[in-house]
This record gives sequence, structure tokens and C-alpha cells, in this order.
Amino acid sequence: MDFTIKISAEEEKALLTDMVSIQTWIENAIHNKARQCIDNVVKEYSDKQPEKISVVEKSSIVSTVNPKTAVKKAAEILSASKMQTNSK
Repeated sequence: MDFTIKISAEEEKALLTDMVSIQTWIENAIHNKARQCIDNVVKEYSDKQPEKISVVEKSSIVSTVNPKTAVKKAAEILSASKMQTNSK
């Protein structure tokens, strides 16, 4: 999957004062976030400890479950919040 972002010349100039490569930084950031989310799915949907299993086993677990998306979780929280408000 590919994603494209646009930044201004000023944003690029400022970012390059703090990093060697914007592209590399973005790639590392998204891969690290994905790794964290994979570990969270493994914890929530299995009895395995992510730090004690292989990447292949983690991938197998993630591919076989249907985890809730952030949008679905937010909708459930909003719905519960509305129900609490209405019950008062």
C-alpha cells in the first residue's frame, strides 16, 4: 500500500534540520507504529505474549482475526457516552 503526503518547502527545510531523510523517518515511524499495533492485536486476540513469539507467528494471528478498527472503537465509545448521558 502506498501513501503520499505533501509538505511545504518551509516544512521540508525545517524537518531537514532534525533528520537526515524525511522519507526514511516517515517509513520508520509507520513501521514502528504498525509493529506496536500488531503487538496490541496479538495481546487482545490471543493468549500469546508478543515479545515471546516470532514475527511470522504474529502475522499469522493478525491475519486470522477481525480486530475492531479505531473508527469502530470510537463509535462504540461515543454510543456508550450518549447512553450514559441519556440515562441521567
